Amino acid sequence: MKCLDTTYFIDLIKKPELIRSITEKLDKEGVHATTTLNIFESLFGAFAIGEEKGEKMKDKLMKTFNKLEIFNFNYKDALLAAELGGKLRKMGKTIDLDVIIAAIALNNGCDSILTRNKRHFNWFKEIIDIKIEFYEIKEIPKSKD
Repeated sequence: MKCLDTTYFIDLIKKPELIRSITEKLDKEGVHATTTLNIFESLFGAFAIGEEKGEKMKDKLMKTFNKLEIFNFNYKDALLAAELGGKLRKMGKTIDLDVIIAAIALNNGCDSILTRNKRHFNWFKEIIDIKIEFYEIKEIPKSKD
């Protein structure tokens, strides 16, 4: 099972046509997951925008979240995140919420994390046994009509 990172949900809202093939592949693979932290990060922008546009964003995100397993942050995750964060800090890496997301994914049996965020997840390869699947999106050239 893949744990979907916030970048996927942002791209789903902002550039759905550019990740359509990724979404189709995920749908064929079966059930995947995300964390309550990813939900927070994804919905934050929709609430900040508010009004009609924000409501449409929230609706689309909620429909997507309802198809996923949602993992909460718990005591066991806090312990693992602290351990991973400490190791990364010793290596001189900047720590943010992604260390918590990785701990939640690991503790809940995810075999990979799907993200576009190389900057925050690249260093996990050095300290944990979970596959980080990076994807890129390429802009579709606009036709010259």
